Amino acid sequence: MELKLNSAERKQISTDLITLDVDEFDISGQRVRYVTTDVHSIKRNRSLLTKEPLTLPWISTFEPDDVYVDVGANVGMYAIYAGARGVKVYAFEPEALNYAELNKNIFVNDLHGRVKAYCMAISDAADVSVLYLSGFSVAYSHHDFGENRWSDDKTIGSVKLAKTSRLQQGCVSFPLDTLVSTKKIEPPNHLKIDVDGFEWKVVKGAQDILRSEELKTILLEVDFALPESVALIDHLTELGWHYSGDQIRINQHIVLPPGKIDSLKRRGKGGANYIFFKDVEFYTDFFRKFLETYVPPNPLSKRAAGPAHPAV
Repeated sequence: MELKLNSAERKQISTDLITLDVDEFDISGQRVRYVTTDVHSIKRNRSLLTKEPLTLPWISTFEPDDVYVDVGANVGMYAIYAGARGVKVYAFEPEALNYAELNKNIFVNDLHGRVKAYCMAISDAADVSVLYLSGFSVAYSHHDFGENRWSDDKTIGSVKLAKTSRLQQGCVSFPLDTLVSTKKIEPPNHLKIDVDGFEWKVVKGAQDILRSEELKTILLEVDFALPESVALIDHLTELGWHYSGDQIRINQHIVLPPGKIDSLKRRGKGGANYIFFKDVEFYTDFFRKFLETYVPPNPLSKRAAGPAHPAV
């Protein structure tokens, strides 16, 4: 399914209590709004259709009233789109500024009750710990729950950050299986796991869900530099899940040649979103047709295309 941006407008949403500036998009006839709190929010908004070219088309395959669980929702770019299409959404985002932005986006789209947001990490155990931040800003990512996984100091954008002085926020975690078994959330039909290297812990805490009849698809971010992340591919296929060789070739920068993903995995370079499914006929055909007409929205220059290791 090819989605098109029909229009984009800057608007203002006002009530007696609050005024919010928003970007309003018409995406193939579906209206969605996202707040424009700062430059990082605006950057996220502008990349809605391009940063992960298959995520919105994947969500567009959901049926109305399907249940979608978004683990690592950030400011809610995908959770909001799903909710606007009539999907029931449970969105989990542990970082405070992102969580506030996510709730603003729920508000400006009038999705209260349709999209439910929780300021919580999803992991393999219930815990009260801290979230180590990569930066104190809206729409940032690469935060670590429960442990500081940086091996050294880092430079993010133009900002140099010391491993020993990362900002911390208090945070709690729960396994998805616990939330479903205690009826805090409904069993999901679709699951997105994008938590910057902690995906294996989310999967470990969702073994019952992964084996459930209700679950139809899973979007999983895989980091090829982490053996525990790469191992999730075999784990899910052993549970009976399938993925498309066409789907994993689709990247915002290039169409990867056949065999490139296997090469990157062997060398521990880059990463990719894997979309797992049970309906082999439908999704194999869906991704094949998508690839046939796909044009990367953010192409690399010819000079950069050779040695680059594209990641999601």
